[in-house]
Amino acid sequence: MNVRFASRSQGADSSGSTKLYGAVSTAALLSTLLLTACGGSIVDAIVDDLTCAVTNCKDSATLNVDEISPKFTITQDNGQVKVEGRLGYTANLITVVHPSGNDHMSASVGNQRRDLVDEDGKRTNYSVFLADASEQPIVTANFVRGSELHGSTVTMPKTFSVVAPLGTPLISRSSGKFLVQMSQPYTNQMGVSVSMVCKRVDGSSFDSKNEPLRSSPEGNGYRISTLDLDMALNHASVNFNPNSPNASLVQTCELTFQWMLSQTGTVASTLNRHSSIVAERRVKQTASYDARL
Repeated sequence: MNVRFASRSQGADSSGSTKLYGAVSTAALLSTLLLTACGGSIVDAIVDDLTCAVTNCKDSATLNVDEISPKFTITQDNGQVKVEGRLGYTANLITVVHPSGNDHMSASVGNQRRDLVDEDGKRTNYSVFLADASEQPIVTANFVRGSELHGSTVTMPKTFSVVAPLGTPLISRSSGKFLVQMSQPYTNQMGVSVSMVCKRVDGSSFDSKNEPLRSSPEGNGYRISTLDLDMALNHASVNFNPNSPNASLVQTCELTFQWMLSQTGTVASTLNRHSSIVAERRVKQTASYDARL
C-alpha cells in the first residue's frame, strides 16, 4: 500500500514539477530578455529592472525637452564645487528619466565646463566636481540635447558657521528651547536636521540619521523647541523598530545637527517648470540631550 501510494505520488509530483519548471523557465526567459535589453551585468540588470518596475523609467530621447525636469543640487567644499543631477518627468515624483541618445548633463563654473558622470552605472544619479575656491561661485547646470544647452543657474550662498553655543552643549528637555547663533543674520532659507545615537529608558539603544526638525527665529538666531526635539527623537526611535510601537521613551542622546542654507536658482525656460536648481551650504553642530533634566 505504501509503495503504490509513494509511486503514485512520485508520478504526480513529477508532472507537477514539470509544469512548475515550465512556468519558471518561461518567467526566467522573459526576465532574461528584459534584463538583456537593459544591458550591464545580470545582477545590475535585476536591480535596474526592479527599480524601473517601481519608478516607471523613461529614456530622455523619447521625450520633448519641455517634459524633462532636471533636479540639480550644488555644494562646495575645500575648493571644489560638486554638481549633482538627475532627470525627472514633468511633475511626476516617481518616474525616473534616463539620459539617452544625444542627451546628457553638464556643468560650468567660470571657464570650466564638464559633463556629469553616471555615479553607479544605473543612469539615474550623475555628478561632477569643478575646482573653484571663490566665496560665491556662479554655477550653471545644463541639460544638453545634441548641440542645444538648456542652462539653469544658481549662486552659492555665503559660507557660515555656528558661533554659539560652541563645543558640545547639554540640552535638557525641561529647558524649553535650544538657541543657536550663526555667523550671519537669520534667514528663512536655513533648514536643520538631526542625527542621533540614543539610549532609551529601558537601557536599549538605537541610532538614526537626518531626522527633520523645525526652527524658529529668536532675535537674530534660531530656536529649536526641546519638546519638538524630544518628539523627533522618539519618532525616530519608533521608526527604528516599527513592530514595537510601544518602545520605551528616549532618555539620553548624542546629537549631530546639520544646518543647511539653501539658495534657489533660475531654471531654463525651455525645461519643464517643475525643474529645480538649488545651492546648499552645510554646517554640523554637536550636542548632548537628556530627557530627565
